[in-house]
Amino acid sequence: MQMDQPRRHFFAKKDLIIIAAVLLVAAAGFLVKYLLTDPNSAVEAKIYYNAQMVKTVMLSPGLNEKFSVPGQPNVTLLVSNGKIRFYTSTCKDKICIKAGFLSRPGESAACLPNKVAIKIEAVRNNESGGADTYIS
Repeated sequence: MQMDQPRRHFFAKKDLIIIAAVLLVAAAGFLVKYLLTDPNSAVEAKIYYNAQMVKTVMLSPGLNEKFSVPGQPNVTLLVSNGKIRFYTSTCKDKICIKAGFLSRPGESAACLPNKVAIKIEAVRNNESGGADTYIS
């Protein structure tokens, strides 16, 4: 004679509701950030070698150039129509090259073995030269 055992669920209903709420809040955060970023704003790529910024490149439409990273000739970057990417690198896995083009503020890519990183940032138009925030 076999007894009926209670059926075990992997998730309780409350767990699924909590997980769905967390995913919804995270998705909303990414969506707000994406929508608040003006695609027509000027952006620049800051290039770092060994944790020091070595070059800044304005990502303008129509600008096409290929250059080696200052201080690290084994890494070549490609700027093309307002986007930048790792073009060549001597690293083993080429993960930096597989990252593809970067063009939106907040995006970044790095070649850790060669100590090179690219970070995309919006250009601030602070024409007055004053402070951005005032605290009274």
